[in-house]
Amino acid sequence: MDLNTLLQRAQNLNNDAKAECELPVVERTLQQVLQATTELHSRVTQTGSKEIQAHILLGSKGVDLPKLNQKLEALSARKTFEPLDVKMDTDVRTFLKNERENSILSVIEDTKKNIKDSANKQRWASMNKVWNEEKTRLLDALIAPSQNFIDLQRLPEPTIVNPHCQPRSCLDPLELVYAQELRHYNELLLKSSLRPNLVQKFAHLSQSFGDSRLTDMWTLLACVTQISEPLRSDPIKSRQQRPEFVTHAKSYLERRYRVFMCSQTGGSYAGNSYQLVLAYVNQRFRAQQTIGLVDTVGERPLWPLVYYGLRCGSTKVAVEFLREAGSSHDEFAQLVADRNAGETNSKIENQLRLQYANKIRNSTDAYKKAVYCILLGCDVNEVHGEVAKTIDDFLWMRLAMIQPGDADNYGKLQSMILEQYGEKYFNARQQPYLYFETLALTGQFEAAIEFLARQDDNRAHAVHMAIALFELGLLGSARSVSQPLLSIDIIDPQPLRRLNLTRLIRQYVQRFERTDTSEALHYYYTLRCLKDPKGRNMFMACVCDLVVDSGVFDTTIFDLIFGKRQSSDQNDFNSGLFRQFECPEFDTRTMAGQVADELAALGNFEMSARLYELAGKYNLALKHICILLAHVVHLPTLGGSLRERLGLEAQRFNQLLASDSIDVEPKMKNSFVLLQDLLIFFNFYHEGKLNAALDLLEQTQLMPNTSDDVDVVLANVKRLSGEVIKVLPDVIVAAMEITQRQYKQLKTGTGSSLELSQMQKLRQRAKALSNMAATMPYRLPNDTNKRLIELELDMH
Repeated sequence: MDLNTLLQRAQNLNNDAKAECELPVVERTLQQVLQATTELHSRVTQTGSKEIQAHILLGSKGVDLPKLNQKLEALSARKTFEPLDVKMDTDVRTFLKNERENSILSVIEDTKKNIKDSANKQRWASMNKVWNEEKTRLLDALIAPSQNFIDLQRLPEPTIVNPHCQPRSCLDPLELVYAQELRHYNELLLKSSLRPNLVQKFAHLSQSFGDSRLTDMWTLLACVTQISEPLRSDPIKSRQQRPEFVTHAKSYLERRYRVFMCSQTGGSYAGNSYQLVLAYVNQRFRAQQTIGLVDTVGERPLWPLVYYGLRCGSTKVAVEFLREAGSSHDEFAQLVADRNAGETNSKIENQLRLQYANKIRNSTDAYKKAVYCILLGCDVNEVHGEVAKTIDDFLWMRLAMIQPGDADNYGKLQSMILEQYGEKYFNARQQPYLYFETLALTGQFEAAIEFLARQDDNRAHAVHMAIALFELGLLGSARSVSQPLLSIDIIDPQPLRRLNLTRLIRQYVQRFERTDTSEALHYYYTLRCLKDPKGRNMFMACVCDLVVDSGVFDTTIFDLIFGKRQSSDQNDFNSGLFRQFECPEFDTRTMAGQVADELAALGNFEMSARLYELAGKYNLALKHICILLAHVVHLPTLGGSLRERLGLEAQRFNQLLASDSIDVEPKMKNSFVLLQDLLIFFNFYHEGKLNAALDLLEQTQLMPNTSDDVDVVLANVKRLSGEVIKVLPDVIVAAMEITQRQYKQLKTGTGSSLELSQMQKLRQRAKALSNMAATMPYRLPNDTNKRLIELELDMH
């Protein structure tokens, strides 16, 4: 078929279509069709397949989607979600009822939340206490030096003591001698006598120990602590500025070396220093040993004579040897004389320093170099090993080079001993006395005492050295009693440490505070000037911890410290150990009140009530007795039980109240009297004395006899304290049981009119008790309501 034929057929078809229906003629070129196709494709790809499917779906259902979109855009949600006008509830009765119920529910929820928070707080506090106790026990068991700030409180380690045997003393004979001497010292202080020097007393006491090294330590400590005036400021800061510590340490080394020189020369020249030095030098230096010594006097080496004259503290002898050597040494002799007189000649010193720098520094005479360095302070870092053969010689030379008030060089010497050399260099574990003496001679008492305290054999000496220095005001105490045994304060001169005297004494005393309580109190008394983090006196805090930690059932420590009551009189206590320490700052009453507060916080109300009474706080004593009575008043009496003990206490307090011996608040007195009456009521009830019990109950006016009495009784109940209200459910049940028993007794009788009348009264009383229980403003236990219903039904 050719193209012409095809065109003709197409025209025929076109004509037929026009004839059948009138449709608009669409004439598009191929380019227009291509353009429309492209636009349709781009529109489809932009809207996405899901939107196209939505258009198809909604279009098949007859929904015009473009129009729908326009309608949705025209909608406004502004008025839809506006708040509606609140219409007030006109039902006042219902409104008030709802408010009342909501208030009750809110109070219940708040109470429940508070109880839960309080229980969690107490649980975490108890757990924290147990962990702190364990951590403190572990740290106190360590023997290594502690110099980090660790805030831990010392907590007790429980000890079980057999009450049927007398405790043996835990103090050995040496510790007992120390304790007796400390007791005597405290007794002098308490009598307002003159304060003796405790260091001197202990030093004199050490001579009876039979240990020469121990005697030397105490003698050294007594020597270096002889200051002209007591330190009024911080001991750590004042120690570097006071020249006495350097002077006394140097004098001690000189006296000890003089004794050594006498021992070497036979002791025949002890009274003549000139002859002693000559004899010692003659013995020490032979002809072959004088090689290198440049100057002589009388065929003897000059500078060894001068050095050993200075070394044994005989400055005048050194000057005499210099003057015998000739006029060439007059300037040096004058320098030594001026130094001995406490004077300074700057001109001569400058000339001699220049002479040392030009000639003597390179001299072969080691003794001459040493003497120049000692007196002029030249070459402070020079060791002078040929002259200084021992630690004592080295320390003496370094101390002699320090000018009065030269805190910098003094601190450098202390740092060299403690930090640069330290325990390892001095082999301190094998030679503890040597290391202690080195620290003490350089004014580092705290580090020396802490080092001794780490050794079991020397711990007792360390404790008493610390106490003696503290009493003299020379011990650098820690800023807080909760710090480690040895600590560093950044504001203190380096390298001085601070010693926690409280921790040291408590670690020492806790071993025998139960067996030797009297001695323990005297050790704690030395802490009377310190405060704990709560601001309490440390002496009272230690005694308080001792009493509180002694246990709930063991009252031996209580009776020992505060005295034991002899009769019903509240003031009739025999003398306790604490009474000997009474002073204007604290007395037995104050101590008893503090211990009572601690015991009350721990829940030991029985002993806290006794101590509150001793402290004169009778309201608190009665309060805690009432709390205990509320728990046991309804129980039967058993031998040795808490109820029996409280019954005796209640009788004694009742006698005191009747005689007006004590003054308490009326409300507290009324609560106590009611509880004591209820105690007697339950005694009658358990003994089967029903009539006596009812008579006593009627006197209290706590229970109604008829329904008319219910309102009056409830009005009285609202004025009662919480302790009495807690007992009321048991009282109601007991009253109902007594009524039921009496009813059964009458029911088995003859049935006379009198008995019937009495039975009617008993039923009225039972009904009144039930009405009271139902209208109580407090919620009764379910068991109580159930029991009351059973008893009342049994009477019908």
